[in-house]
Amino acid sequence: MDDKKKLHILTVALDVFFKYGYKRVSMNEIAEAAGISRAGLYLYFKNKEEVFNATILHYGDLLIEEIVEGLSSKETPEDKILFAFEVWSINNFDQSLNSPEVKEMTESSYTFAQEALHASYKKLEVVLITILESQSKSARSLDTLSPEKLAHLLTSATRGFKIVARNSSELREMIKDLLRMILNN
Repeated sequence: MDDKKKLHILTVALDVFFKYGYKRVSMNEIAEAAGISRAGLYLYFKNKEEVFNATILHYGDLLIEEIVEGLSSKETPEDKILFAFEVWSINNFDQSLNSPEVKEMTESSYTFAQEALHASYKKLEVVLITILESQSKSARSLDTLSPEKLAHLLTSATRGFKIVARNSSELREMIKDLLRMILNN
């Protein structure tokens, strides 16, 4: 299989899913947007759910790449973790609240791409663990918790915050408050 072609399909599919949501997109529309036949698309993916799962993984990888590239410009662990969540959750949060298609895609990921979503969050946790490990243990208020548990707590809490926050500013403040508690700043 041509990895370059598959990556092209995933990039195009991501745009199509963000534009129309999960439910309204068909394999025909993905194939057409990618500039290939429907039969050609089936050489790479057996159904829409498989395309969606791969797209969620691809999108998560893009976000992780952006986070990793930007971390060096941040100085403190709190700044680094906040930056990670800016990229991961906050930057597109208002769009997900205001766009029915983006909201539907997000909700569909919990139903149709749960494993891909879980895998992407695990990759985010690895980045957070690296940041937390760089902080001296004595600086952590919850020093009885491992960096792995703290990273999982951060990602889990942020997922919950996204349910109750009314906008990106409120989401950002909730994450900042949690970081202050965890990092004792």
